[in-house]
Amino acid sequence: MPEISNLEQKILSFLHISPSEKEAFVHPQYLLADPFLFADMHKAVDRLQAAINTGEHITIYSDYDCDGIPGAVVLRDFFELIGYIEKVSVYIPDRHDEGYGISGVGIDFLQKNNTTLVITIDVGITATKEIAHLQSIGIDVLLTDHHQPLGGDTPDYPGAYAVVHPKKGDYPDKNPCGAGVIFHFIRAFITKYGADYNISIDQTKWLLDLVGFATLADMVPLIGENRVLAWYGMLVMRKTKRLGLQTLFLKNNMSLATLTEQDLTFTLAPRLNAASRMDTPMLAFDLLSTRSHAQAIALADNLEKINNERKKLVTKISKEAHSRLDKRVLPDIVVIGDLSWRPAVLGLVANKLQETYKRSFFVWGESGDGLIKGSCRMQDEHHAAYLFQALSSDVLLHGGGHQAAGGFAVEKEKIHFLENALNEAIAVVGHVAAEKNTSVAIQVDLASVHTKTLSMVRSFAPFGVGNPEPVFLFENVVIESVKMFGKHQEHIEITISDMTGRATGFMFFASEDIVAVLQKGAKISFTGVIVAGWKGGVRIHIKEVI
Repeated sequence: MPEISNLEQKILSFLHISPSEKEAFVHPQYLLADPFLFADMHKAVDRLQAAINTGEHITIYSDYDCDGIPGAVVLRDFFELIGYIEKVSVYIPDRHDEGYGISGVGIDFLQKNNTTLVITIDVGITATKEIAHLQSIGIDVLLTDHHQPLGGDTPDYPGAYAVVHPKKGDYPDKNPCGAGVIFHFIRAFITKYGADYNISIDQTKWLLDLVGFATLADMVPLIGENRVLAWYGMLVMRKTKRLGLQTLFLKNNMSLATLTEQDLTFTLAPRLNAASRMDTPMLAFDLLSTRSHAQAIALADNLEKINNERKKLVTKISKEAHSRLDKRVLPDIVVIGDLSWRPAVLGLVANKLQETYKRSFFVWGESGDGLIKGSCRMQDEHHAAYLFQALSSDVLLHGGGHQAAGGFAVEKEKIHFLENALNEAIAVVGHVAAEKNTSVAIQVDLASVHTKTLSMVRSFAPFGVGNPEPVFLFENVVIESVKMFGKHQEHIEITISDMTGRATGFMFFASEDIVAVLQKGAKISFTGVIVAGWKGGVRIHIKEVI
């Protein structure tokens, strides 16, 4: 085993990786478990094969986010690969008018299209009534999802024809995203029936660009198989043949060869999500699946425009919320909303409020169907799915999601009871024992801020939940110069030095308090991550001034 430097040892300790585990982590092998360890997997792929043999109309029914939409494109690519695309439809519900889940509008679509088999992606695990109805009218449902099922510790799965869920069965990795689950379904089908279509399992690797992207965007833990999917997904993404992605990256001055996970989560994901938040999710689906250069350009331009409109709307609603909240004494769980607020963007608003006030937030508006719908973002000690299950149906029409986030629907006259009901529910479900990140920042001097260190850090990428980017501590450095930048001069860049060298640091959206501290001549200590420079070299992305 090659000798490990002192700095590399500190990085390994930060990431909780032993020296003996380093090589397998840095260069993971493409080894995935047997997909037939999922319960119902044989039943699911056999039903699909039967549908193909008899020429049934199949509908892909996915969620409208950056997990469901990539998953839908991956499944559509699979149908194209096996030559069964003419009788396949795609349905993605309208975020504003229908909300999360299997809707009545969606069921009408299935019936009008003479669908006899539905394959869900990233949705359906709590749609017990809707799936029972579909099964009763002769539409079989192959449910693939990864969200928390009803019933808590004793899961109550819907009565679909087959339920492919990581917690049902013996599949060893329990935390794939929705696109990851459908990828395992595709692997299983090709393993069993690929020879009938003259295709091999190796051909599925070209699908990993979107599977890896969804794994990163949906913020599932980047350990185990999720790290494998994200790592290889980045490799494929850098060689992607998808015209829409190539066009969007080029429009945002992003090089395919040097793409990072931050490029995907901070540039690609918001633009794809903007489609469903501000318009129709099919814009994002079309961008990822188009074979036309002209359409790719038009869609990329449209998504850019829509994303800018989304930013303005989120800023406007956030300001309105702040003005109200500053006058309130806030409970542990805060409910806030307005009939004029667009539900599709309220997850972003809830996230901003949760970060600012360190409370769990449920933010609501009126949807196109007249119901109150919204999104929540939770503090670590609260669990959205458990809280939803504890609420009476007299208060809540629908609720679902993960521990950290979810969506909900309430009748208009009941919304004012929701905050009390949620705070009372905490006493019923208790607090979650949140996983604490015991890692501490790695103390270094400015002499360590160079390309060799950056290369060492990036060898452990992609970073995200469960694999945090190494954070460094810089103590007693002197600020030599200060510059504000950005459209509204909202970001700050500083040149700093210590006895060992000089470096550049920056912080996005620096508050007035931070700007007051970061003055020329000041001596400061701060934490940050080492990233590539705008014009070569390296720089420090400042996280916290101490």
